[in-house]
Amino acid sequence: MKFKVLVMFLVSVSMMQIAAQNKNNQKIVSGKLWFDSKGERINAHGGCVIFHDGIYYWYGEHKEKGRSEKEHADAGVHCYASKNLVDWHDQGMVLSLTKKDSLSDLAFDANQDRPKVVYNKKTKKFVLFFKLYIRKHGSKTAFVGVAVSQSPSGPFNYSHKFLGGNSPNGTGDFAMFHDTNDELYHITVRKPDKKLVIGKMRDDYLLPEGVYQLAKGITKHTEAPAVFKKEGIYYMLASGSTGWSANPARCFTSTSLYGPWEYKGNPCLGTNPNNNLGPEKTFGGQSTFIIPFQGKKDAFIAFFDINKPKHPYDNLYIWLPIDFTNNKMTINWIDSWDLDYFK
Repeated sequence: MKFKVLVMFLVSVSMMQIAAQNKNNQKIVSGKLWFDSKGERINAHGGCVIFHDGIYYWYGEHKEKGRSEKEHADAGVHCYASKNLVDWHDQGMVLSLTKKDSLSDLAFDANQDRPKVVYNKKTKKFVLFFKLYIRKHGSKTAFVGVAVSQSPSGPFNYSHKFLGGNSPNGTGDFAMFHDTNDELYHITVRKPDKKLVIGKMRDDYLLPEGVYQLAKGITKHTEAPAVFKKEGIYYMLASGSTGWSANPARCFTSTSLYGPWEYKGNPCLGTNPNNNLGPEKTFGGQSTFIIPFQGKKDAFIAFFDINKPKHPYDNLYIWLPIDFTNNKMTINWIDSWDLDYFK
């Protein structure tokens, strides 16, 4: 009898835990591990989220377990799909580094960072961009790698690489900003002077159209740009340049992509209770992307990555809603929230 009672008690506790887990799965909880629909850890860092035909697609760097950034943890680009930004379904690797061809641009010990995907309505193709360091060439020169797919869930076929910024050393961290007129811009850190520059892409999005221009008003050593547009005003969320170490976030606004940009300070407020870091360290994260929420006009989510260069497989994510007062953006830490926030 006691055994039956114990079994019933354990089953009851288990059901309560499952119910609580399902409830939590409807919440966005930053700074902790996230899992897909199969219970596997989501592995998509430094990436982006796009919306196509009613589905969100999340692309990011797939990090190999047991490798540090110095040991080339990148394995390629991983994709997940969701209808609600909460329940994510694994779409697999959409572009992989290869161990079969050491001379390939995508050889296994290349570095493939900060992937961004844009849909081209004219060509009806999805174009994937990523920062590319060629194997055994160090970090002095960084290319932009380009891959193309007919489907948002891939596979993406590697096409070519180019040097951005009109610099022989190329460019570093970047955003691909898709403007409301379908023009695409490469907003990026030029090497080696670390100034932020902007270049318009060709209509097919595969290469820059011409000369890059300086983003006037952007503080030097600004990196990790994430750009969006609201009511005719361009907003840029970015960070300082301190390697893998977190630093205060930066916000700029402008009525033109090329500037002049006006510095608006650090938009972050509050403290991440998981590491006790606040605005002075951007909750322990670095800006990655701005996710437009579908269903309400001018609703946006700030996407940060918490980087752990010694164990990048353990990197974490921060997604927080952006608030606006008199065209000033603020990003408040919220332990957990759901999409009703935008109602």
